[in-house]
Amino acid sequence: MRMNKGHEGQEITKMCKWMASVGLIVGTALFLLSFIASAYNRDFFLTIVSLGIIGASMVMFGFGLFMGLLMETYRCNSTENV
Repeated sequence: MRMNKGHEGQEITKMCKWMASVGLIVGTALFLLSFIASAYNRDFFLTIVSLGIIGASMVMFGFGLFMGLLMETYRCNSTENV
């Protein structure tokens, strides 16, 4: 994937949004499955794993949004000073 020099921050934000969406879908599916599959969920293993996936997806989205905004701000400030 080749990034355009002027839109690096938007590309990073879009990629992190896509990855976080997939993680949220997988985590939600596992969370709902943990209520149905009680034989596999004796020690609430599926519930803990699904909540971990959902939490990691939210942290990754926040970090990606921060990095995208940081790159956009840095690009805007570096072109103004030249």
